[in-house]
Amino acid sequence: MRSPRTFLYLMLMPLALCFGAAPTHAQDATAYPNRPIRVIVPVGAGAGIDTAARVTAAAAEPHLGGKFVIENKPGGSQRLGASMVAKSPPDGYTLLFTSPSPIVVSQFFSPPLDFDPEQDLRPLVIGMFQPVLLIVRPNLGVKTVDEFVAYAKKNPGKLSFGVQGLFGEMRMTLENFKKTAGMDITHVPYNSGAQAIVDLLSDRLDAMFLVIPPIKQHVQDGKLIALATLNATRVEALPNISTMTELGRPEMTSAVWFGFLAPTKTPDA
Repeated sequence: MRSPRTFLYLMLMPLALCFGAAPTHAQDATAYPNRPIRVIVPVGAGAGIDTAARVTAAAAEPHLGGKFVIENKPGGSQRLGASMVAKSPPDGYTLLFTSPSPIVVSQFFSPPLDFDPEQDLRPLVIGMFQPVLLIVRPNLGVKTVDEFVAYAKKNPGKLSFGVQGLFGEMRMTLENFKKTAGMDITHVPYNSGAQAIVDLLSDRLDAMFLVIPPIKQHVQDGKLIALATLNATRVEALPNISTMTELGRPEMTSAVWFGFLAPTKTPDA
């Protein structure tokens, strides 16, 4: 089994590759793209990754001079969509827009992947960093992280915590939270963050780690409560929400990156 140090390296490796890759100037760059580019998003519509994919694609289209077509392919804890791209023709017309989950985290869990992320996919660019919030339903009756932890300890196994992708970075973040806070919480897997939000709003789910875009308005309207951000600093869009570090839990500091990848043999052009 890989050590935590190795795991951390693998989590950061895609970022290093994205930032460290030198720009290339293809001889036939003017011919690309000459048809729409499929962007496979390995989660359902309305999820944080889906929102990020659409925002990033809209911003990139004027610069690329081409059209991105977003295709949602949820399933297998995001493995299905990632596998589709890894096995697609390396012609630049099928890309993956994803979080680290299916290309870094999933390989540590069973069943084995049917592709090798390191060998079958090449990172292109990071599209967005997303701060993460700890969200609870208002009727849970907790308004601080300490109250949440105290409730969980008083009611072991009774809190339901949504996880998008059973083997994703949010699951790892939850396991870290449980371990460092000494809690027993039941995780509930979701293919779509949108459905989890519906369940939070309907009191069928107690809590979840979520990125900001799909729940910002619900937080501002008081329909959901944000206990803290996992971001290293307070988030400009929601400046009144404290960081985990400010609340005495620096081990919970993290952020999610979303980026584009292509089949490994895709030419630089």
